[in-house]
Amino acid sequence: MEKAEEIKKEAQQNFENSYNCAESILRAYLKVYDKDISLLSAATCFGGGVAGTGRMCGALSGALIALGLHFNRQKPKEKELYGKIRDKAQKIVKEFEKKTGSVNCSDHVKYDLTTVEGREKLHNDKEALEKCKSFIGLASRLLADELQE
Repeated sequence: MEKAEEIKKEAQQNFENSYNCAESILRAYLKVYDKDISLLSAATCFGGGVAGTGRMCGALSGALIALGLHFNRQKPKEKELYGKIRDKAQKIVKEFEKKTGSVNCSDHVKYDLTTVEGREKLHNDKEALEKCKSFIGLASRLLADELQE
């Protein structure tokens, strides 16, 4: 199985196993690329559009976190690498927005995810969860495409 498909499959399975959208993608990346799984915690606050606020989709955030980890810029003087990573991130964001209509979670999920009630409503809405799962698949594919270039 190619890495793109492996990341997508793992990420969607992670989501089904109750990881949030950002964690789902990052965990899949960490597993497929044999990275330190403890890095997963970096994505925890990004589910539900950054801490449930409905801002940037967690699937997209998770993909961007994985992208940064993959290219591993460590020093400010690595300006060429920074430019490369930023360009790849912009491609992911633009393509995600083109395919979904918005990068914001609140434009796709109509629940207040800052509340327990809103999160429970989402978790009981199979249609909304399938939409999230499809966005996880899309963001996973976009990530994998940029990792291969």
